[in-house]
Amino acid sequence: MNCTMYGRQETNWIKSNMDTDDLTTMAYECIIYASEATDILKTELGATCSKFKTEDKFLLGILKYIKKIENHPYEYLDEWNLLDEIDINVFKIKLQRIRERIEKTINTPLVDRGDPPFKRREK
Repeated sequence: MNCTMYGRQETNWIKSNMDTDDLTTMAYECIIYASEATDILKTELGATCSKFKTEDKFLLGILKYIKKIENHPYEYLDEWNLLDEIDINVFKIKLQRIRERIEKTINTPLVDRGDPPFKRREK
């Protein structure tokens, strides 16, 4: 999943925002946890990384989004035509777990979140 946004400055391409490859292990796992609720939610969270410049801002952004969905789970499922496929009560429990995982990651110092699992290693 690559969600980097690039901006052109003169003749050089510069990376302007986060990419999922830049996320630490714990932050990336927050995206994976979202797949327990819906695959769509996992994709949405992964794609949002391109809107943020730092991992902490990314985590705060997805936390806000998850809380919004927690407040309106019916509307979220209806918007994606998932009401017939997903039990709303089970969905609410999964959202709570995702939120708790994100909060745990936010409360963990960056140095303790693990290395980015997909970052290319310099040789």
